[in-house]
Amino acid sequence: MPPSEPERPRTYVVTGITGAVGRVVAHELTQRGHQVRGISRHAGVPIEDPAALAAAFHGAAAAFLMIPFDRTAANLHQRETDIASKLAHAVLTAGTRRIVLLSGTSAHLGPRAGSGMGAAIAEQLLDRLDIPERVYLRACFFMENHLGFGFLDQATTGTYATMFRPDRPTPMIAARDVGQIAAQLLTEHPVTQPRVRELLGAADYTMTDATHILGTAIGMPNLRYAHIPYQQARAAILDQGISPSFTDAVIDTARGFNDGTTWATEERSAQNTTPTTLTDFAHGVLRPTFESAHR
Repeated sequence: MPPSEPERPRTYVVTGITGAVGRVVAHELTQRGHQVRGISRHAGVPIEDPAALAAAFHGAAAAFLMIPFDRTAANLHQRETDIASKLAHAVLTAGTRRIVLLSGTSAHLGPRAGSGMGAAIAEQLLDRLDIPERVYLRACFFMENHLGFGFLDQATTGTYATMFRPDRPTPMIAARDVGQIAAQLLTEHPVTQPRVRELLGAADYTMTDATHILGTAIGMPNLRYAHIPYQQARAAILDQGISPSFTDAVIDTARGFNDGTTWATEERSAQNTTPTTLTDFAHGVLRPTFESAHR
């Protein structure tokens, strides 16, 4: 076979470029010699600025889209609708031919998607546009969520507590794997992906499993997991300054999980399995973060 031609440098838009997934997407693209235009307040291109969005999308070969969480939003789902609408308008105006949307395995539940509702809204709005090439990456539970749940602070008490039941296995994925796949899909020629692609991480874990794996990585193999009531969890989340609207969306997610709602619609396969295990994440991401905080 003749050698493949090198990728021609192109320009790509990356929404949420300073986030766990977006920064991986941007890194992968720049490593391949492409130009990246980042969308985020920290990058100086806030989603709320239509003119800045239009300039970022103009002439771009493709765009990575996501609906960033707003933990202080008074009305989370209205805020997500506004963001999705602005992104969809930018795609339409620029005539962007390819988009990769970071979605979630609960997106198919629509109004019952809980904290995944923003992704569901974005899918619905983008479905109305004539975009020649699009992929909705429906990722499962992020391993990084454990950091968001306060695992590192809680671990020092001897107990890791959340409102998610301890005994239900669920797929968990590393943001790094999602970002690498998204970058691959943005640059793939021709596009060979289905409209919806689920990503189910390397394996399924219960919260009890996760507590043991994460605890062992930081020298606490006997760390205990506790399943706490919704009201107790709600009070703890609100104490962090998080809005009631965002808090209720997280509780809706936990309630659906605890009640056995099906998120992923596919059986595990080589196509939807990614390489990073929770043990890899625990030693490569969580432990260095813990050690840095406890020097």
